[in-house]
Amino acid sequence: MDATALDQYLHERVGDAIISTRDQFDTFTVEVHPDRLVEVATLCRDDRGLACNMFDSSFGVDEGEDGFAVVVVLYSTTQFHRILLRVMVPGGREAPVAPSLTSVYEGANWMERETWDMFGIEFDGHPGLAPRILTVENFEGWPLRKDFFLASREAKPWPGLKEPAELDEDGNVIDKVPGPGGAPGPTDLDEAMAAQARAANPGSVLAAGPEDTVAEAAADDDTAAADDDTAAAGEES
Repeated sequence: MDATALDQYLHERVGDAIISTRDQFDTFTVEVHPDRLVEVATLCRDDRGLACNMFDSSFGVDEGEDGFAVVVVLYSTTQFHRILLRVMVPGGREAPVAPSLTSVYEGANWMERETWDMFGIEFDGHPGLAPRILTVENFEGWPLRKDFFLASREAKPWPGLKEPAELDEDGNVIDKVPGPGGAPGPTDLDEAMAAQARAANPGSVLAAGPEDTVAEAAADDDTAAADDDTAAAGEES
């Protein structure tokens, strides 16, 4: 069903539970009275015309001074429509409590726990919101509330070991400014590892030393240039 058909269908069955409806961004949203949320969600699941057999997601919204809202997204895998049920949570910012949908959709369990962990919204009828699952158990506050305090980050020195400074003959620290090609190496370890790689791969380019590889590359370039000259001469004749 499209949004117009869904709107009429729901109003015919639970019209007194609906505060408002709207169709925005290809999404049909139904604002529901909080005490009727479980009833409307059950209808969306069990009614053959709605057939919302998939609990897509649930999340909280900080509405500022108005408190919090909870949005539930339902989807029908047979009718191919999506319905958003939205409720303003009773209790304001001090003690928000929304009805749980775990009795209707088992998938609501984990998502309601996440909403509680992030917003501090209690869910009446939920089998157990604690322990916290997105923060640590001793975390203080609700991270996704707009009034949650964000501590400033202070740059601190690295607490680990530091590279020893290089000193000159008089004991003064040598300040080195690396330039292009100024990386150290190859070290004795690099040389040993390269030799080991060449020994393990006798038939590859690794078997040749660095000087041999450069010479081979130059020879290949000369051969390619000669082939180009021959081809050009052939075209002229």
